This record gives sequence, structure tokens and C-alpha cells, in this order.
Amino acid sequence: MRVAFLIDRWQPRRGGAERALAQFAHHLEERGHEVLAFGVRGPAGDEHPPGRFVRVASRGLGRVARERHLGEALLAAAEAEDCDATVGVRHLPRVDLYWPHGGAHAATLAALGKPCTGRHATFVELERGLLEGGRARAVACVSELVLEELARHYPACVERLHLAPNGVDLERFRPAERDAARARLGALLGWPDAVPRLSFVARHPRPKGIELCFDALAALEERPWRLLIAGPAGRGRWLRMARARGLPRARIAVVERVDSLDLAAGVDLHLAPSRRDPCPLAVLEAVAAGTPALVSEAVGAADGVLSGVGGEVLPLGVATPWSAAISAWLERAEAGESDPEAVRRGVIERGLDDWLAHLEDLLVRSVSAPSCAREPRTGARGS
Repeated sequence: MRVAFLIDRWQPRRGGAERALAQFAHHLEERGHEVLAFGVRGPAGDEHPPGRFVRVASRGLGRVARERHLGEALLAAAEAEDCDATVGVRHLPRVDLYWPHGGAHAATLAALGKPCTGRHATFVELERGLLEGGRARAVACVSELVLEELARHYPACVERLHLAPNGVDLERFRPAERDAARARLGALLGWPDAVPRLSFVARHPRPKGIELCFDALAALEERPWRLLIAGPAGRGRWLRMARARGLPRARIAVVERVDSLDLAAGVDLHLAPSRRDPCPLAVLEAVAAGTPALVSEAVGAADGVLSGVGGEVLPLGVATPWSAAISAWLERAEAGESDPEAVRRGVIERGLDDWLAHLEDLLVRSVSAPSCAREPRTGARGS
């Protein structure tokens, strides 16, 4: 088949969802399918993602008009290239396989306390058309959290929801890489090897719970630690926020880009106190590399954390239990009591091969699945 990926940016290094898309595209190419990626922005710098990128312009007066136009323009571009199947992660008028890494937009707004107005109302309208209106032939859910919330918000789509929990590269992210990753990360940040390290990963730290993270660490002033905040574009804002909560700048590093293996394997504890995160790849990678993770109950990857062995699932919005848990897990790390192989068992059944094969199967079946928006197609290339 000739498969169209419809996305805003075809940039795998941008985040977990983009990296997952690139992994799926690479898998499809290895399976003999042709991949085209349609978006507003193509690969950045030295990125070389799979497939052929086709740039699509977004036009219109105002954000709402541009969002509506872009969805139609992406589909029109895919049809002009005679694509047999479409994969979409953004809000679109229609798509074969809908893969909403962010879950239900309505649920995101509720979790973040944002009103459903302006472009958000447009997103929810398009989302309702895909799910409740049947314009998405099949829906791949990255976690149980996403499947349950989509079923709750759009009950008419239940039969088209398919659980496809995100996989992780178990060959790359391994406990055997920990010593080398720790050395590289220490050299990058100028951190002493003996001081316990924490990681927090987010392009947009506030929804991912950075304030709770700072508050929890403020109670551990007497304990040695270093925190790496990976992902945000500007460092000054987050360092000022930390300082306002009594955290010294010397203990915190903010880096927009860092090697994902070093980030996962080069620290002692990963923190994900998110107010909402459907299935963060950073958690899966950390656990696969043997790093315990503390995650909030609003994190979809919590099922990969073996409680008491690979970390803990903690309540939302309350710093005290997070402080206690961080302290306890750092004590274990300092005493050499952490067992990376035991931590890894939480994701040992979530390798890439089965996950990507499942997604491919969903895509192939979606092409001939019924849709209230258009008639099923026949004679797909290579199917």
C-alpha cells in the first residue's frame, strides 16, 4: 500500500508521538509499503525520518480557519498522491487509522482547566466527527486510559476502538547501558557521579507537573540530588520558577535536547507527576533501561511501572507523598538496592515488533472498514 501520514510536523526528535510515528513508518517500509508524510513542517536539521515528505500549506484568517483548512489540505494532498491509506494523529475531517496520542481533546481541556472555546472548540468538533460521526474507520488507543476516556466521551465509537499500547525499543534501552549513559550525561552536565540524579521530561512542563516536582524537591533540601529537565525550549523560565520555590540553580539543569538513551539510563529516578499524559514514551524508556519511575495516577504508562519494584503510582497534586517517595527511592539508589533488571520487567512484553505489527494489522483492516463518511475502497495497492 501507499500510506499517507498526516501530521503537523514530520520531526521525530520533537517528542514521543513523533518518534512513534517514525517507528511505525520505518516498519511499514520494511514490510514493503510506500510511506509519504504530509505536513506543514518537514525534518529539522540532520533528521532523516522514513518516507517522502510532502509539504502542505495552512491558509486562512485566524487559527480556527487555518486548522480547518489544514485538515482538508492534508487529505487532498494524500488523494493527489493516490495514497491507499491514511494515518492521522491530528484532528482531521476523516482518516482511516486515527492514532490520537493525546487522547480525547475534551479530556485534556478538563484536566488542564481550560474552556472549550476558539480553536479548542474546533478540535473537539472535528474529534467528535471522527469518533462519534464515524469518520475514523479505526482508532488505535495508546493506553487503557485513552481507550476508556474515548469510550466515555464518544460511546458510539466503542466498536472501532482498539488497544495498541505504545511499545519501547528493548534492544536500545537496556540496563547494560547504564554505566556508559551515566558517564556521558555527567560529562554533558558537569555533574558528579556520586550525587543521585532525577529526570523530568516535557516540552511543556506545566501540564506535566513541574510545579509539583519543584514543591516535592523543596522539602528535600538536606538530601543531595540533581534534577534534569529535558525538553523545554527556554531554560530561564524554569530556573526562575525553581528558585522562587527555594531550589538552588546549581541543582537543576534544563536542556532542550539530550540523547534519549542517556536520559533514560543515566539517572537514578524518573519523575512524571503529570496532570495528564496518555502514554509518555519517556516513562517506558526509563523503565526499560532499569530506571525506577514515579508517575501520577493520570499517566497512561503507569501499567509499565511495577509498584514497589519499578517505582510507584502516586496521587495528583499533593507534594508530600511525592517528597516521601523520592526520598525513599533515592535512599535505595544510594544503598545499591535498586534492581534494574527487576525494574525492566514492567515493560519486557512491550517490544517494538509485536506493537508495530499490531498497528500495521489495524491499518490494513481499516482500509476496508465501513465509514459513514464515504464508501469502503477496494483494490488497495499491495494489500
